[in-house]
Amino acid sequence: MRFVLASMADEDSMMGLCEEFGISRKTGYKWLARYQAQGVMGLLDRSRGPLVHGRATPDHVVELIVAEKLAHPTWGPKKLMVKLRQRHPAVAWPAVSTAGEILKRHDLVLARKRRWRACGNGPWPLAEGANAVWTADHKGWFRTRDGQRCEPLTVMDRASRYLLALVATGSTGTREAWPVFERLFGEYGLPERLRSDNGAPFASRGVTGLTGLSVRFIKLGITLERIAPGKPQQNGRHERFHGTLLPLANKPQATRQAQQQAFDVFRCEYNEERPHEALGQAVPAERYRASTRVMPNAVAEPDYPCEAAVRRVRPSGELRWQGGLFYISEALIGEPVAIEETDTGDWSVRFYAHPLGLIDRVHNKLRRHAVLPVNGQHGVAQTNTPEL
Repeated sequence: MRFVLASMADEDSMMGLCEEFGISRKTGYKWLARYQAQGVMGLLDRSRGPLVHGRATPDHVVELIVAEKLAHPTWGPKKLMVKLRQRHPAVAWPAVSTAGEILKRHDLVLARKRRWRACGNGPWPLAEGANAVWTADHKGWFRTRDGQRCEPLTVMDRASRYLLALVATGSTGTREAWPVFERLFGEYGLPERLRSDNGAPFASRGVTGLTGLSVRFIKLGITLERIAPGKPQQNGRHERFHGTLLPLANKPQATRQAQQQAFDVFRCEYNEERPHEALGQAVPAERYRASTRVMPNAVAEPDYPCEAAVRRVRPSGELRWQGGLFYISEALIGEPVAIEETDTGDWSVRFYAHPLGLIDRVHNKLRRHAVLPVNGQHGVAQTNTPEL
């Protein structure tokens, strides 16, 4: 700027002025021409990159990448490129990293917090194939724009990542949850195991941890897998899915009915369009098949062995045994439970194949098993938690 002002003052020749500033006359004329053409902005540094790059992504390819991102705002470059290659196989698509840079240049990438990683699969067998394990949870609640409370109930097949249900329920009660599962069992059949946390409607704070919903699962021969308190990584895939669902909760619909319509669109896209990296970029619908275990018309009574003592739970939720009353669970009122002697001389109580606990004759109460066994089919796979 000082050079330009001195040149415009016309007090010295261009040669003398350039010698004073230590530049060539060619450089002096260049900066003077830039100032005359663009003013002060002409004196800013310019990029040294070539005006036309031989390996630059063509504009029409950039437009397709940007358009696909706008159509699927929650998808990353990996998923976008898989879908674009399938849709336009003749196009020479750039690398995923290049697509990511293109999205950054168009301000279409949001910074994400570092998330925790699930460590292991917990204390349970692996989910080998569809319907081996279903996972279920209630996502954190939010309100629709008319003020209604929405607590989305999500159910997913663990192996195939197939989203079985995404329902805009208004509470975490059994009354709303059971019709959802009843419909799923009728449409897709029964899973072998069902994994959940220890909150409503899947578990209670009682010694048995049972609720009206979990009792129905047990009667259908479904093994319960409950994660340990404070260990969400034991259901890490489901928790990660809730992160994918977060944008819908951050932009609630006008009513809960409208929210359900948005959930239905999301579920269809998630199952049938969105590639999943853990599935080799296949979509969940390609990997999921309905269960061969159909929903029975009527639930059979438990087949307890003849040496077991069978007692029905009283209206108070208690069980009478050897002259004493032991509280079991109000969720089991009227249900038959079996009492069997163990090798150690203790009395074990179970409901169908689900172990409820041991009768503590010293303290005259039911206590949880120190380690609850995991059998091949219909046992419980609950982690060891302290007595409540």
